[in-house]
Amino acid sequence: MRRGSNGSGGGCCLGLVAMAAAAVLSTGVILASYHLHRRLLADLKRNIIEERRRRRHKRALTTSGKKKKKKVRFADDVAAGPSSTSSGRGEDRSAAAGGDGLRPAPPILHPCWISR
Repeated sequence: MRRGSNGSGGGCCLGLVAMAAAAVLSTGVILASYHLHRRLLADLKRNIIEERRRRRHKRALTTSGKKKKKKVRFADDVAAGPSSTSSGRGEDRSAAAGGDGLRPAPPILHPCWISR
């Protein structure tokens, strides 16, 4: 009798080859994804570090040295000063509110009236 006459001898070897090929392929996929992950992580870290440097540099430029003075611009009627019809700022406000230019006197409070 010959060995492997029932045909099972060759199938066992073929199964081992298929399993070895699957193992090599899966190991290759794992290694490729690992290296890709490391590269992407390194790029992300580098971008974060560069962004921090840019922000620090920008902040250093704005805070160091002389600060810029803010330019104040007034409207034409304010820059010209009070008009000839009114003599003060308080009168302008009361006139704009519809008053006659007089302010009411503040109430006089006696120390005995104030409750403690």
